[in-house]
Amino acid sequence: MAFVNHNWKQKLVFLVGCWLIFSIPLPSNAQVRVNSSVDKSRIKIGDLIHYEVRFHYDAGIEIQTPGLGSNLGAFEIRDFGDFTPQEKAGSFEKIVTYTISTFDTGAYVIPPISVGYTVLADSSEHFIETEPIDIYVESMKPSEEGDIRGLKNQAEIPIDFKRIIIYALIALAVILAVVLFWWYRKKRQQGGLFSTPEPPPRPAHEVALERLNNLESSGMLAAGEIKDYFTELSEILREYIEGRFSIPALESTTFEIMQAFDKPEFHDVDLGAIEPNLNLSDLVKFAKFMPREEEAIAALATTRDFVENTRIKELPVEAEQEIETQEHEAVEQVEESAL
Repeated sequence: MAFVNHNWKQKLVFLVGCWLIFSIPLPSNAQVRVNSSVDKSRIKIGDLIHYEVRFHYDAGIEIQTPGLGSNLGAFEIRDFGDFTPQEKAGSFEKIVTYTISTFDTGAYVIPPISVGYTVLADSSEHFIETEPIDIYVESMKPSEEGDIRGLKNQAEIPIDFKRIIIYALIALAVILAVVLFWWYRKKRQQGGLFSTPEPPPRPAHEVALERLNNLESSGMLAAGEIKDYFTELSEILREYIEGRFSIPALESTTFEIMQAFDKPEFHDVDLGAIEPNLNLSDLVKFAKFMPREEEAIAALATTRDFVENTRIKELPVEAEQEIETQEHEAVEQVEESAL
């Protein structure tokens, strides 16, 4: 009888242990599913692709939504949408959309996006990836089935010598005007004409600091004109880079500007504030991103610091006088050699 009671106690301990083990929530990748899709996998160059990432997850899961910084390979992000999760049959569904495009032809792949999520029961972190998607980009070639007609017989045009003479005289007058303009400009540069020399262009840092002060006192932030504010801030920064470092920043993308700075002569330049401010301006301009007022004020402050730290230092008065003397002596030597 004692043996039976002992066996019964062992079974009870076993059942209680099993209940404790299986009652503890365990993290599992089966709790989260992700599907990615595109509206078309074959496009013409410049066409837009609507890329959708759809998450399905159980309660107790927190998804770390991928944002505009996601790496989509050769594709540029033109628009971005992050939608509120919807509850369906005890689980949740969340949708993130990207509008992307590329201007290069060939076969490309939208790479997998790694998405993190947290199991709230034990605060454990996990990751799940989307599937890669193949995209083929075709060039804009004219249709081979168009209406192609043969050339008509060319009509003979009689030679009009009077017209030829008129055109020749016009061409001669244009050439003469160009030569006179070149001569006039050269004489003016040498000081041979009674004309007031043009004032030298203002230093790039003076123009940039003046425009930054005007932007700071413009009241755009108070009026909610965030896009206009960042458009002006980006233009000020790009014009300063172009005037100070001779980099064509106004016509370049942020990526191209940072590539241009990747040269030995710019290694001493502190670029810490450039790329974040340009990227933030691009997000406001193209992705309709709305930063906080504190971020806007900080962006202007870091831009001003960059201008102050990289401005061309003014020479002492003695050094400027010595340079002017050398330039004057060089001009006199040129005039003497010309005589």
